[in-house]
Amino acid sequence: MPTLGPAAMGARLVSTGGTWGEIQIVSTADNLVIDVQARNYDTAGHLHRDQAVVQISVQTAIRFRQLLDEAIEASLDVSACRNQPGLWSDATTAAIASRWGRRAAG
Repeated sequence: MPTLGPAAMGARLVSTGGTWGEIQIVSTADNLVIDVQARNYDTAGHLHRDQAVVQISVQTAIRFRQLLDEAIEASLDVSACRNQPGLWSDATTAAIASRWGRRAAG
């Protein structure tokens, strides 16, 4: 049986997803690897997939968390009419896919 290298020992994977795509985060003692896979439809109803991977230090991840906290607070302060919560919801994405005769990815 092969042994795990130092980067894999003690690593932890967290993943979440929806019709919009998937985010996977692998954390180790020294850094995080963030893998974002996005799925979206253009105005003609065609599905597009994009992927980005980045390796960041724990210190950068802490700063990123602070920025996300600030962005979340700002979005909670936006009125519902300006926020348009249904614009990119799972239901809206599925409706667009259905309208174009395509199956929503998810």
